[in-house]
Amino acid sequence: RKQPPGTRPDYDQALKRLLTRAHDGFLALVAPDLGWRGERSTELPAVARRADLVWEVETPEGERGLLHVELQTAPDHEIGERVAEYKLRLWRRDHLPIQSVVVFLRPADAVPQPPFVIPWRQRFSLWSDFEIVKLWEIPAERVLDGPHYDLWPLAALMADVTVERVVAVAERIAAAPLLPAERSELTGLLVVLSELRLRQRNVLEALRSNPMIDELVRQSGLFALAKDEGKLEGKLEGKLEGERSMVQVMLEGRFGALSADVLAALNVADEVILKLIAQHAAVDTLEDVRAQLGL
Repeated sequence: RKQPPGTRPDYDQALKRLLTRAHDGFLALVAPDLGWRGERSTELPAVARRADLVWEVETPEGERGLLHVELQTAPDHEIGERVAEYKLRLWRRDHLPIQSVVVFLRPADAVPQPPFVIPWRQRFSLWSDFEIVKLWEIPAERVLDGPHYDLWPLAALMADVTVERVVAVAERIAAAPLLPAERSELTGLLVVLSELRLRQRNVLEALRSNPMIDELVRQSGLFALAKDEGKLEGKLEGKLEGERSMVQVMLEGRFGALSADVLAALNVADEVILKLIAQHAAVDTLEDVRAQLGL
């Protein structure tokens, strides 16, 4: 029977059926040193993923590529696996070489080390490299001495951070040639980030001694000061409890009843971690959530 123009026989499924039936013979042809154990599903999960930052960049020699950045508040033993997945997806989308950097925001005794490899039979079935940046080891002057005001809040995560250093950075932001809304946004971010390294209540009490900075924080969309100073800690705790309850409801809606260790970790999670979980709750797996909680 003549095929219609522009068509070809659909041999794909028939061929795969035949190869599976004759699996031992086909293995002898393409991988003679392996033995067949069983058939696995050929369906590959299409899980939505979102990287933290992806920028198109260029080397001094003019070579284009992608810089992929992941921001981590806590060590994640699966970060190498996730970076490898992101790099492959980015390559398939853009077909540009990729350099991946994992930036750790909070001090940790040990962080995952590159490269990520899947060893098998004295070689690698998968090898993916990435770089590690530990913000707490970098002097804050690296950002404070530069002209990029938007980086100044990172000083709250960098080497030798103290409450006094945070106050000094807030004073620099208040004096910077920026619009009032920009000063307020940067000051609010400084306060929020400082909670990863310092007690937020101590930072807020120190900042309130400067009326100009106090007003900037009050106006920030990232953080609002409580009006009653005597109820500051209680209001902060109340806000956190509300966020914890919201995140718990979101997670239980996706994964069902949560295990005791996840609930315990949620009960002590800070505001930054809760926000990260909430932002990615629709696409992250339960394993991703556990990693963000340090489990």
